[in-house]
Amino acid sequence: MKKIALVFAVIISVSLISGSSKAQGVRMGLTASPSIAWFKPETADYESEGVRLGFSYGVVAEFFLAEHYSFATGMNITYLGGKLSFPTEEEFGGTTYNQKERVYKLQNLEIPLTLKMKTREIGYNTYFGVFGFGNSINLKATGEDIYHDSTRPDMDIKSDIPFFRVSMILGMGVEYSLGGNTALVGGVTFNNGFTNILKGENPLSGRKQNARANYIELSLGVLF
Repeated sequence: MKKIALVFAVIISVSLISGSSKAQGVRMGLTASPSIAWFKPETADYESEGVRLGFSYGVVAEFFLAEHYSFATGMNITYLGGKLSFPTEEEFGGTTYNQKERVYKLQNLEIPLTLKMKTREIGYNTYFGVFGFGNSINLKATGEDIYHDSTRPDMDIKSDIPFFRVSMILGMGVEYSLGGNTALVGGVTFNNGFTNILKGENPLSGRKQNARANYIELSLGVLF
């Protein structure tokens, strides 16, 4: 999947260069997006324990390739995470436990590389679809371990989280024109993790830890 993302980035870059003479301009904007995030485990005996609320904010940029197509990118600070339960053998508070739930809280810096396809303006509205890839690096990672009757507060687990994450981005939305190039933007985006979000092995079973980090976000913003 990393190779697919790289090929997509090259295609977008070539299209951006070749289409620069035809481009109508560049738009910049701000975005803020509440989200619902979860981990999808792929290791035996690992179970998802539900979703977490997340959030992201940042700047966006659109480079027009043609009348209805643009290359959309930006820089976002993203808060995501998930909840997993798995077998363990740990002593905490004088008791030895063989199962625990961990709440993962991650902060990433993401640079999306996407193709945005838009309809003609209908009234004041323009509808669009987005497809591409997200490339993010981990800035901070903390975890909260929950045992049967005890909780270990937030711990630094940055060493347990890979530095780099690649994801596929699919979305749709609408722009509401405020005049000129200025528009309010709203949409729904699915960010599907391709790469493993965990490092290392389970100390009890010796199995490699493997899970994908996904989230669905409601994107709200303004373009100028």
